[in-house]
Amino acid sequence: MKNRIHENPVLQNRIEFKELCEETSGTRTVAEITLKSSGKIPLHYHNEFSEYYEVLEGELKIQVGKEIKTLHKGDYLLIPIKTVHRYFNESGKEVKFKVVIQPGNIGYQLLVSVLNGLARDGRVKKNGLPGNWLVRGYLSVAAGSNVPGILSWLQPVLNWLYKVALKRGIDKQLLTKYYV
Repeated sequence: MKNRIHENPVLQNRIEFKELCEETSGTRTVAEITLKSSGKIPLHYHNEFSEYYEVLEGELKIQVGKEIKTLHKGDYLLIPIKTVHRYFNESGKEVKFKVVIQPGNIGYQLLVSVLNGLARDGRVKKNGLPGNWLVRGYLSVAAGSNVPGILSWLQPVLNWLYKVALKRGIDKQLLTKYYV
Protein backbone atom coordinates (compact mmCIF):
# COMPACT_ATOMS: atom_id res chain seq x y z
CA MET A 1 0.00 0.00 0.00
CA LYS A 2 1.60 3.24 -1.13
CA ASN A 3 -1.08 5.62 0.12
CA ARG A 4 -1.00 5.54 3.92
CA ILE A 5 -3.61 8.27 4.50
CA HIS A 6 -7.28 7.50 3.89
CA GLU A 7 -10.15 9.93 4.48
CA ASN A 8 -13.81 9.00 4.68
CA PRO A 9 -16.27 11.91 4.32
CA VAL A 10 -19.25 9.73 5.30
CA LEU A 11 -17.83 8.14 8.47
CA GLN A 12 -16.00 11.42 9.14
CA ASN A 13 -12.61 9.92 9.80
CA ARG A 14 -9.04 10.18 8.61
CA ILE A 15 -6.83 7.14 9.05
CA GLU A 16 -3.07 7.22 8.67
CA PHE A 17 -1.24 3.91 8.73
CA LYS A 18 1.96 4.12 10.77
CA GLU A 19 2.91 0.44 10.44
CA LEU A 20 1.51 -2.09 7.98
CA CYS A 21 1.29 -5.76 8.90
CA GLU A 22 3.72 -6.68 6.13
CA GLU A 23 6.30 -4.31 7.69
CA THR A 24 6.02 -5.94 11.13
CA SER A 25 6.21 -9.57 9.98
CA GLY A 26 2.51 -9.79 10.74
CA THR A 27 2.77 -8.89 14.42
CA ARG A 28 0.68 -5.71 14.22
CA THR A 29 -0.97 -3.01 12.13
CA VAL A 30 -0.79 0.49 13.63
CA ALA A 31 -2.88 3.48 12.58
CA GLU A 32 -3.70 6.95 13.88
CA ILE A 33 -7.33 7.93 13.43
CA THR A 34 -8.83 11.39 13.54
CA LEU A 35 -12.60 11.23 14.06
CA LYS A 36 -14.72 14.32 13.65
CA SER A 37 -17.52 15.17 16.05
CA SER A 38 -20.48 12.81 15.45
CA GLY A 39 -18.26 10.39 13.55
CA LYS A 40 -18.87 6.73 14.38
CA ILE A 41 -18.21 3.12 13.49
CA PRO A 42 -21.05 0.55 13.92
CA LEU A 43 -21.07 -2.41 16.31
CA HIS A 44 -18.94 -5.33 15.15
CA TYR A 45 -16.42 -7.90 16.32
CA HIS A 46 -13.33 -9.69 14.98
CA ASN A 47 -12.42 -13.37 15.18
CA GLU A 48 -8.78 -12.90 14.18
CA PHE A 49 -7.36 -9.90 16.02
CA SER A 50 -7.60 -7.70 19.10
CA GLU A 51 -7.61 -3.91 19.00
CA TYR A 52 -5.77 -1.60 21.38
CA TYR A 53 -7.00 2.00 21.47
CA GLU A 54 -5.08 4.94 22.96
CA VAL A 55 -6.44 8.48 22.90
CA LEU A 56 -3.84 11.03 21.77
CA GLU A 57 -6.09 14.15 21.79
CA GLY A 58 -9.69 14.76 22.78
CA GLU A 59 -12.41 12.38 23.99
CA LEU A 60 -13.51 9.05 22.51
CA LYS A 61 -16.44 6.87 23.47
CA ILE A 62 -16.10 3.13 23.00
CA GLN A 63 -18.94 0.70 23.51
CA VAL A 64 -17.73 -2.72 24.67
CA GLY A 65 -20.64 -5.15 24.86
CA LYS A 66 -23.39 -3.07 26.48
CA GLU A 67 -21.04 -0.77 28.44
CA ILE A 68 -19.94 2.63 27.11
CA LYS A 69 -16.54 3.88 28.23
CA THR A 70 -15.27 7.44 27.81
CA LEU A 71 -11.55 7.76 27.10
CA HIS A 72 -9.52 10.98 27.34
CA LYS A 73 -5.97 11.85 26.34
CA GLY A 74 -3.61 9.19 27.67
CA ASP A 75 -6.37 6.65 28.34
CA TYR A 76 -6.22 3.28 26.61
CA LEU A 77 -8.39 0.20 26.18
CA LEU A 78 -7.84 -3.28 24.82
CA ILE A 79 -10.68 -4.91 22.88
CA PRO A 80 -10.06 -8.68 22.93
CA ILE A 81 -10.80 -10.98 20.00
CA LYS A 82 -14.54 -11.78 19.58
CA THR A 83 -15.64 -8.78 21.69
CA VAL A 84 -18.53 -6.70 20.31
CA HIS A 85 -17.53 -3.05 20.12
CA ARG A 86 -17.86 0.28 18.34
CA TYR A 87 -16.44 3.75 18.77
CA PHE A 88 -17.95 7.18 18.35
CA ASN A 89 -17.35 10.86 19.05
CA GLU A 90 -19.98 13.00 20.79
CA SER A 91 -17.56 15.57 22.20
CA GLY A 92 -18.21 18.41 19.75
CA LYS A 93 -14.50 18.37 18.81
CA GLU A 94 -12.20 16.10 16.82
CA VAL A 95 -10.59 13.20 18.62
CA LYS A 96 -7.28 11.64 17.62
CA PHE A 97 -6.37 8.14 18.72
CA LYS A 98 -4.06 5.27 17.93
CA VAL A 99 -5.28 1.77 17.16
CA VAL A 100 -3.01 -1.28 17.21
CA ILE A 101 -4.33 -4.41 15.53
CA GLN A 102 -2.69 -7.60 16.88
CA PRO A 103 -1.76 -9.71 15.09
CA GLY A 104 -1.46 -7.45 12.06
CA ASN A 105 -4.29 -7.82 9.58
CA ILE A 106 -4.10 -7.00 5.89
CA GLY A 107 -7.89 -7.32 5.74
CA TYR A 108 -8.22 -4.34 8.08
CA GLN A 109 -5.87 -2.35 5.86
CA LEU A 110 -7.88 -3.38 2.79
CA LEU A 111 -11.18 -2.41 4.46
CA VAL A 112 -9.91 1.05 5.34
CA SER A 113 -8.47 1.85 1.92
CA VAL A 114 -11.33 0.40 -0.15
CA LEU A 115 -14.22 1.60 2.03
CA ASN A 116 -12.80 5.10 2.30
CA GLY A 117 -12.18 5.19 -1.47
CA LEU A 118 -15.77 4.12 -2.12
CA ALA A 119 -16.99 6.84 0.26
CA ARG A 120 -14.94 9.50 -1.54
CA ASP A 121 -16.46 8.30 -4.83
CA GLY A 122 -20.00 8.52 -3.44
CA ARG A 123 -20.51 4.74 -3.58
CA VAL A 124 -21.63 4.19 0.03
CA LYS A 125 -24.89 4.83 1.86
CA LYS A 126 -25.40 7.30 4.71
CA ASN A 127 -24.37 4.61 7.19
CA GLY A 128 -20.99 4.34 5.44
CA LEU A 129 -21.61 0.87 3.97
CA PRO A 130 -21.50 0.06 0.26
CA GLY A 131 -24.86 -0.08 -1.48
CA ASN A 132 -23.64 -2.99 -3.60
CA TRP A 133 -24.15 -6.14 -1.50
CA LEU A 134 -21.40 -8.07 -3.30
CA VAL A 135 -18.93 -5.36 -2.33
CA ARG A 136 -20.32 -5.28 1.20
CA GLY A 137 -19.95 -9.05 1.56
CA TYR A 138 -16.45 -9.01 0.13
CA LEU A 139 -15.23 -6.23 2.44
CA SER A 140 -16.86 -7.66 5.56
CA VAL A 141 -15.34 -11.11 5.16
CA ALA A 142 -11.96 -9.92 3.85
CA ALA A 143 -11.64 -7.56 6.83
CA GLY A 144 -12.63 -10.21 9.36
CA SER A 145 -15.51 -8.06 10.66
CA ASN A 146 -18.63 -9.76 11.92
CA VAL A 147 -22.14 -8.51 12.60
CA PRO A 148 -23.33 -9.06 16.21
CA GLY A 149 -26.71 -9.62 17.79
CA ILE A 150 -29.94 -10.05 15.89
CA LEU A 151 -28.23 -9.14 12.62
CA SER A 152 -25.79 -12.04 13.01
CA TRP A 153 -28.11 -14.03 10.73
CA LEU A 154 -26.58 -11.91 7.96
CA GLN A 155 -23.11 -13.43 8.39
CA PRO A 156 -23.76 -16.57 6.29
CA VAL A 157 -25.21 -14.32 3.58
CA LEU A 158 -22.13 -12.09 3.71
CA ASN A 159 -19.89 -15.19 3.51
CA TRP A 160 -21.78 -16.34 0.39
CA LEU A 161 -21.60 -12.85 -1.17
CA TYR A 162 -17.84 -12.86 -0.54
CA LYS A 163 -17.47 -16.05 -2.58
CA VAL A 164 -19.61 -14.67 -5.41
CA ALA A 165 -17.59 -11.43 -5.41
CA LEU A 166 -14.37 -13.45 -5.78
CA LYS A 167 -15.81 -15.45 -8.68
CA ARG A 168 -16.84 -12.22 -10.43
CA GLY A 169 -13.45 -10.56 -9.89
CA ILE A 170 -14.84 -7.77 -7.73
CA ASP A 171 -11.90 -8.18 -5.36
CA LYS A 172 -9.44 -7.45 -8.16
CA GLN A 173 -11.44 -4.42 -9.32
CA LEU A 174 -11.56 -2.94 -5.82
CA LEU A 175 -7.92 -3.66 -5.04
CA THR A 176 -6.72 -2.24 -8.35
CA LYS A 177 -8.66 1.00 -7.86
CA TYR A 178 -8.41 1.60 -4.11
CA TYR A 179 -5.67 -0.47 -2.48
CA VAL A 180 -2.82 1.68 -3.69
